Amino acid sequence: HDDTPPPGSRRWLPDPHARPVEVAARREVRALLDQKAVCNDFSGWQMPFPFELPSGAPCPISALGECGDENCPTYRPRRPKVREAIEDLVVEQSCSYLTQAPAKLDTYVSIGCGLLAQDWIILEKLQRAAAELRPERVIFVELRAGCPIVACEGRAFDGEGPGLDLRQLGIPALLGPEFSFAAVLAFSGPSCWGGRVFEFSDEVGLDCIYVEAAPPEEEADDDAPGMLLFSVQRAGRPCVLEVPGCWLPREAHTYLFTVGATGMMRVYIDHQLVAEAKGNSLRPVERNCMYVGQSAEDLESRFVGSIRKIKIWNHCVDFDSVESLFSAEMEQALAQFAQWYAEDLTVWTFGSLASYAAAVAQDERFAADLLLRVDVHQLIDGYDAFVRSVLRPHGLALTLGGPGRSWCRRGGRVEQLHLCCEILEAAEAQHRSPWAKQGPVKGGRSYCSLAGGSTLQPLVAYLAGWPRSHCRRKRLLPDALPEALHGQRLHRQRRLIEMSVPRTGRRR
Repeated sequence: HDDTPPPGSRRWLPDPHARPVEVAARREVRALLDQKAVCNDFSGWQMPFPFELPSGAPCPISALGECGDENCPTYRPRRPKVREAIEDLVVEQSCSYLTQAPAKLDTYVSIGCGLLAQDWIILEKLQRAAAELRPERVIFVELRAGCPIVACEGRAFDGEGPGLDLRQLGIPALLGPEFSFAAVLAFSGPSCWGGRVFEFSDEVGLDCIYVEAAPPEEEADDDAPGMLLFSVQRAGRPCVLEVPGCWLPREAHTYLFTVGATGMMRVYIDHQLVAEAKGNSLRPVERNCMYVGQSAEDLESRFVGSIRKIKIWNHCVDFDSVESLFSAEMEQALAQFAQWYAEDLTVWTFGSLASYAAAVAQDERFAADLLLRVDVHQLIDGYDAFVRSVLRPHGLALTLGGPGRSWCRRGGRVEQLHLCCEILEAAEAQHRSPWAKQGPVKGGRSYCSLAGGSTLQPLVAYLAGWPRSHCRRKRLLPDALPEALHGQRLHRQRRLIEMSVPRTGRRR
């Protein structure tokens, strides 16, 4: 019954040629739950399980990992009691809400799961706590688990011939409600003004996504930095995000354009978020015109320059996904996870919240009995509305270690849960205000902003001249950008301005 994968999902089957995990090996592995985690940083991850068991047998879950950021308040080797407190709270709440009929735990869902170590530990502790806490289905919603629907080399464009028609690749024409486009772009100069980097639209042009090269805001020479127009048109209503001073003639940079399920439009350049605004959400409609380097209607809107390393996703991604970071590590972790639970449950992945919510709408088997969001420190657009749409009538959603709220559903109502985990709260408070214990640092510039409370400004690295972006409906000024950069233009010999604030979330 679980064999048909919903759109945007993947089922992870155990390797039929691999030997089943032996009982003795399972006993040794489960004994690791009662031992202190060692500090084993590997490629930015903390790998809590050794590659070899005490008996000398290979560890069947050695590829499972979790957050490897030493500054994270939930970093296990430095703060083991924080992770233990999170696990104990999950088990406690699950026993309280999911062991008495009609509530049950059939489907376990994890948001932002990383390399699955935390989820494996929680599942094992749930099974220890009660026989009723053995799910039939485990779902991981992780954007790095999603593959692009298009990945091609691209080419140079001279403005004379036609652009690329991506229908040649046989890709699905249905795009939405999320979208991402990444490419290495090089602009020729004034000759590319008005040229479309890409345009994906329906036949009548009512629903359209495009990026267009535009001249500078003010009159300037031919080598002046140009502007990009990122537009999402929904049912004939356009919303355009303008990104001034974001490209120089004949210089190549990696660009990422994303649209979230709530309509949040974002533009990244070389790992940096340079523009965002709330615009139109995408209607999931057939887009029969899928062009790169030209417009669907106006043949004069041909791009001049090069568009290389093209990738397109049907969900919202970050820059790590553009470079396919962690993909091999995650494949191995999921393979080991599926092999461990080969006889107990089925394992699924979804690349976005939107694709998972769509699967729940089509098949209630995928609705969450227990939905966990652990150690995810990024805000997720529209998360609370998403929870309401995917919880079962007696489902439980817990958010621990990061921003967000916890919820439970009782019949037709979704109620907020007010949970208290003192150990976690103390660690997060110390993380938000490290100077409260360490005292002031002498020398250098201060990155503390006392306006509206003591907060540490996040790391920013902007190229001079990319200080602002605005939507035609809303103008944005990034709060973290130093005032000294406002109004500057991007010079030919640009300089990278970096603030040496420690990173607070390396890889999840």
